[in-house]
Amino acid sequence: MTTRSKTKETTAPTTNSKGKDKHAPLEQKRRYVRLEIFSPVSYYSIVTDEAQRARRHPAKKAGLLLNLSGGGVLISTTDNVLSNEFVLLTFEIKGFDALTSVLGRVKRVEECEDGERLVGVEFLTPEQVDDPVLATSLSRLSDNPLGFSDSLRRLISRFVFQRQVETEPKSK
Repeated sequence: MTTRSKTKETTAPTTNSKGKDKHAPLEQKRRYVRLEIFSPVSYYSIVTDEAQRARRHPAKKAGLLLNLSGGGVLISTTDNVLSNEFVLLTFEIKGFDALTSVLGRVKRVEECEDGERLVGVEFLTPEQVDDPVLATSLSRLSDNPLGFSDSLRRLISRFVFQRQVETEPKSK
């Protein structure tokens, strides 16, 4: 059973369209603890073609991974991204191999004053895909997406926990 953490976090250094200060600490109310991690990320949208097959869109998009948890990531990008869109992510966790073709769904897109978009992506397993066209096409995608398995989720959760322990101030 996963419990919610009462730790504090700081989000991306920008303001959103509602004028909220992204420097302000927020109470952590998520299933998974998030860790700030500034790392490049690339991704492809998954689109449905005229033959009703899901395929990877040819345009590679890029951004900056702002935070990471066992449930998903927050990305900053200037690319146009749609809510509920499926994506294939590629990113690296320092000290681990690069994770390629990780399947996710865009849960939110927030426009910022500087033209950037904050994009929240939830990791998915193939069983969590509720789009019938995508569900039947997953194995035929050119990158053969990596479903976000429990073992991968545990790996990221352990990494997040390890980094939190390393960065917490030590009491004397």
